[in-house]
Amino acid sequence: MIKNLSKIYNKEILVTIGASLFTIYSYCNSALRYASDDQFILYRYIDNIARGDGFVYNMGEKILGSTTPLFTLLLASIKYVFQIVNTPDLVAYVNITLFSLSAAFFYRLSSGFVSDRWALISATIYFLSSGRIIPQGMETSLFLLIFFVFLDFLLQKKFIYSSIFLSLLLLTRPDAGLIAILAFIYWWQKEGLRKTIKYTVVTIGISLPWLIFATLYFGSPIPQSVMAKLHVNDIINQSSFQAFKVQTSSISRIYWGNIFDPDNIPAQVAVNLLPVCFFVLVWIKKRMNKDNWIILAISLAYLISYSISNPVMFPWYTSQLKPAWILISFAGAVVLISKTRQPWLLGLCTLILISGPAVRWYGLATNNNEGNKILGLFEIAGQIKPSLKSNEKVMVNNFGAIGYATGAYIIDPFGLINPDASRFYPILDKCVDKTLQFTYPPKMIEEMRPDWLLISKKELKNCFSEEWIQSHYSPFYLDGKIISDIWRLKK
Repeated sequence: MIKNLSKIYNKEILVTIGASLFTIYSYCNSALRYASDDQFILYRYIDNIARGDGFVYNMGEKILGSTTPLFTLLLASIKYVFQIVNTPDLVAYVNITLFSLSAAFFYRLSSGFVSDRWALISATIYFLSSGRIIPQGMETSLFLLIFFVFLDFLLQKKFIYSSIFLSLLLLTRPDAGLIAILAFIYWWQKEGLRKTIKYTVVTIGISLPWLIFATLYFGSPIPQSVMAKLHVNDIINQSSFQAFKVQTSSISRIYWGNIFDPDNIPAQVAVNLLPVCFFVLVWIKKRMNKDNWIILAISLAYLISYSISNPVMFPWYTSQLKPAWILISFAGAVVLISKTRQPWLLGLCTLILISGPAVRWYGLATNNNEGNKILGLFEIAGQIKPSLKSNEKVMVNNFGAIGYATGAYIIDPFGLINPDASRFYPILDKCVDKTLQFTYPPKMIEEMRPDWLLISKKELKNCFSEEWIQSHYSPFYLDGKIISDIWRLKK
């Protein structure tokens, strides 16, 4: 039986092994281990659940600060079994496994548009381009695997299975609601309203236990981090259409944009973005039909919805969208390339398409930058941890690594884990430096009086008098030296 399976899925197995080897090598050889501060928020949730402390960030506070309950619970279950493995490494190992499996399903989807040989090249571009999602340490690998399995069943017209995996998508990321709307339309187009309702009931039914639990446990199934992002424009100082710029910039780097990426926006659009858009247009004209339109619809739905809502575009947002654009654009490129009868020209075009992703992978594999920002946050955590008392509270904006390393109670000015933060926005105080991407609400500091305040001296003095500062806070001393930007409450 195993022999028969290996014959049937030999290409999928080959892609999985290839993706595993390349991803393991780049991850192990790269100095970059932690690409973002936010991943440590997730790690603390995982640790707390695995220890039996509950689905909480701060002890005793039942606040849903994670937008990915399925990934959090999956990793917490694995962590419970493998207690001796530190959580960041455990998440990386699981993500490498999930990502390698996702490459196999990406190959399956691609083979529906191009020959097996081209599908192997397409899958190679996918896993060479996407290796950075491992050090990001988030749920992207799980999302991509479930997304590709969902599409695989959907395009095979196995709709009941697609409805099951759609529910898992929704439990992995709430923005999969966009996919759910389009899936409903697709089912209706193929099967009619009656069966569409049946598939929808299956999707809701599988999600229902979590919805009930979250409502009873947290008071609402809507993550606090989503609620905070609803008023993101009051918190973050960013330009209009920033999300659109970030998304299109990511799309422009699918191929040679990884090698030639000019700072000049018109040049970037002309040289990198427009060719990818042209490949997509070719796919629409030559390959899109009533069975596969949903792939483009999902890609456009995310692009448009993010552009309109203009959220802060974290790297894992673009990582989960980029593969669909790779799938479509590469199939369009193959239509054009296949017109040539010259083997050397065919080889040259293929080399041009794969060279950018290869350079991106090589750049990650040889990266000597450990992530100065994250290392700096760990250094701060190491400085304050010996002096922290168990009941003391720390207010800090970038709180992921510091909260993970210290285990302290965190007051988050952004509001990802502290619902009270939202009432301090928008910040009307004129003292706040509007050039900063985000800042601390002065009234929040004044009202909450955290035991530890991690804020720059300039920012603190802009909004508080010298007299107020001296009467409430003192600089933090370590080995007789003042540690800048760390303040302790006077008691």
